[in-house]
Amino acid sequence: MILNKMNKWVIIVIVFSVLSMLHVHMVKAAPVQIILTVKASPDSSRATILTIKDIKLAERIIRSETRTKALSIPVSDVYLTLRNNGLEVTYLLDHRGNLYNEQNRELIEVHADVKRELIKHAEECRAAHYGKIISWVEAKTLIPKKMKFKVIDMETGITFHVQRRAGSSHADVQPLTKKDTAAMKQIYNGHWSWHRKAILVQTDHELLAASMHGMPHGGDGIPDNDFSGHFCIHFLGSSVHGSGNIDPEHQLMVHKAGGKLREYVDGASPYEMADIFISALNLKETQILKMIFPKSEHKQLEHYLQMKEHITGIRKRSDHHEQDVSDLLEIEIPVDVSIYQKAREERARLTFTLSRLSLIDPWKIDSIT
Repeated sequence: MILNKMNKWVIIVIVFSVLSMLHVHMVKAAPVQIILTVKASPDSSRATILTIKDIKLAERIIRSETRTKALSIPVSDVYLTLRNNGLEVTYLLDHRGNLYNEQNRELIEVHADVKRELIKHAEECRAAHYGKIISWVEAKTLIPKKMKFKVIDMETGITFHVQRRAGSSHADVQPLTKKDTAAMKQIYNGHWSWHRKAILVQTDHELLAASMHGMPHGGDGIPDNDFSGHFCIHFLGSSVHGSGNIDPEHQLMVHKAGGKLREYVDGASPYEMADIFISALNLKETQILKMIFPKSEHKQLEHYLQMKEHITGIRKRSDHHEQDVSDLLEIEIPVDVSIYQKAREERARLTFTLSRLSLIDPWKIDSIT
């Protein structure tokens, strides 16, 4: 009897051991995974995720990687997570297909055809995440007056529904219900603001890149929605009421919503770069500030990244006196600004020194004095 019991326990132990070995083997044999994540900024709650089921591609990344010290970490909105044998490592993927380990400040070089595959998948993921940039002329036809549609905030992912009520140079819209108003106010942390934000406008057929502010003003039209007035949504080339000027901050946010910030910044004139700096600082857009300096470790960049948390706003006080820069590699541009800290205004002159490596390279800010 005792022998039978012992045999029984021996059998159980053997079976358990075999199952344990099988489990370990199964874990080790789990396929390598590549996961791409696209976010408008590192702190964005809204993300688009693409799982790439290509074991050969994943193994080639693991086998072919060559690590070197990264001179600078680029700005990117694409992250690649590699899951292998229970381990998970996340890299930054730039638009050239290079991988960066931000923690170790390493550049991971992979084969050219692997880069092409990663770029292809990244663009697929980015296309799903961002909206289509269209002109105001097109937008006002796609979104006629009285049309109802959904608004999606690029950073938080919070959504609410609105109706276009009026507007000839941009869309004047109102939240449909109290619930929609509450959602919109949540995007602005409970306080109405003129602060521009990148948004997506969802129609029946596509996502459109746009920009909004969060301040009720002007005429009302939808009763009992807890929103006194309307707010404005801008598209590419929209202009403001009164002056008819195109608002640079709205245009910057339209390009953010369309996933085209890098192209927008790289194509900017030195005068536009100075304006982009002021807009990015005013909107507290860290990623954009990093794009306009030569490298993300620039000393003055660090200063302004800290400064943006302590100011309530910055505005340009006069227009530029522009000169032809087509043959220049360096230029100084003085800009008179007003810097606001709470209720106090400080007037200053910022002198931007900008340069480019060649006549076809993008302008970058070298210093601000």
